[in-house]
Amino acid sequence: MSVLKSKRKPSQFEVFHHLNKMRKEVTDLLLRDFGYDLDKAVKKVETTFGGRPYEELSPDEKVRYEKLMEKNTAFAEWFIADERKVIVDCLRNITEEVYVANSIYPTYREELIERRVHQDRAVGQCYRLTQELQYAIETLPVDVNKYLRFAEMIQTEINLLKGWRKSDNKFKSALQEGNL
Repeated sequence: MSVLKSKRKPSQFEVFHHLNKMRKEVTDLLLRDFGYDLDKAVKKVETTFGGRPYEELSPDEKVRYEKLMEKNTAFAEWFIADERKVIVDCLRNITEEVYVANSIYPTYREELIERRVHQDRAVGQCYRLTQELQYAIETLPVDVNKYLRFAEMIQTEINLLKGWRKSDNKFKSALQEGNL
């Protein structure tokens, strides 16, 4: 008798499948500069001042206008590039830790501990990725609702990693019984 697909537990390889999917999706977001558009930001600044040309603004409004424009160009010039590097680093670290953990087939207690350490590091890097994306969302003038799916993807990856860790308890009991 087979188990219904909806009742099946995800296989251990689902960790890898989902990680690759998440990595592609986040990379696509980075290629689109987190959804930030300098032209839209400039238009928004201009509408803030009623669409009047710069020359018609009061001295106080000109100062505010220049600060807003400076902020928006800074996003485009360095902030996005810097955040992109950090997020790519997180993705690479997650991938590295997952593959290193998978490469260890524990036959000794120490190997089991080392595998668990790499799984823990992968989970930690997922939380780091969540924090970096959250920071980018809060800093950039972008639509927050478009980021919800990324948060869900990262949380799913965390849950898969934790499930993988839990499934490794079979190694622990086998090692204690001396079957390995």
